[in-house]
Amino acid sequence: ACTRPDISHATSVLARFVANPGMPHYNAIMRMLVYLKTTRDLGLIFETPKKNVGIEVYADANWCTQFSTSGALYYFDGDLFAWYSRLQRSICHSTAEAEYISASAAAREGIFHREVACDFDELPPGPSSLLLDSKSAIDMCFDPVAFKKTKHILRDAHFLRDTVAREVFKPSHVSSEKELADIMSKAVARPIFLALRHHLVRQLK
Repeated sequence: ACTRPDISHATSVLARFVANPGMPHYNAIMRMLVYLKTTRDLGLIFETPKKNVGIEVYADANWCTQFSTSGALYYFDGDLFAWYSRLQRSICHSTAEAEYISASAAAREGIFHREVACDFDELPPGPSSLLLDSKSAIDMCFDPVAFKKTKHILRDAHFLRDTVAREVFKPSHVSSEKELADIMSKAVARPIFLALRHHLVRQLK
């Protein structure tokens, strides 16, 4: 959980069945253990930091179940240092809403990381990057008007818009292929998983 972000989504899903596990869950756990055994030479690597990059946040959501899954990755000067994969607490009515709530949650936790970096005098001036692959969610971050379809998420809307207006975070669009948090919110095809995994864990030297 602390050193292998590439299994965060699988761990999050399996943890939902601890109270009443079955054979499919046992098989999934065994498959994950085999994966860990065959990739035990992978881990977090902290390289020479990129200067004046600061905190970058990748946030994504998967709207395919009753409760959507949010995932986020936090980088500081190019190195991954925090992440999560968890269920959202409210039922979303659209992909854009799920993405927006995910971005809001990622921003809330990102503010804490910014404050820690500021305490160490390591926070570059200006807003931190909040990278999303949903243009609709980004539009909602900047638009102060509460649309009819988003009135039910008004509290999250006010928080994220206020954060953006105060230039704490700057939402930017990133293509789905480059949305690193994709691996935290859903099960992806093997080629995509391997491509994204390289940005999380690498072979230990």
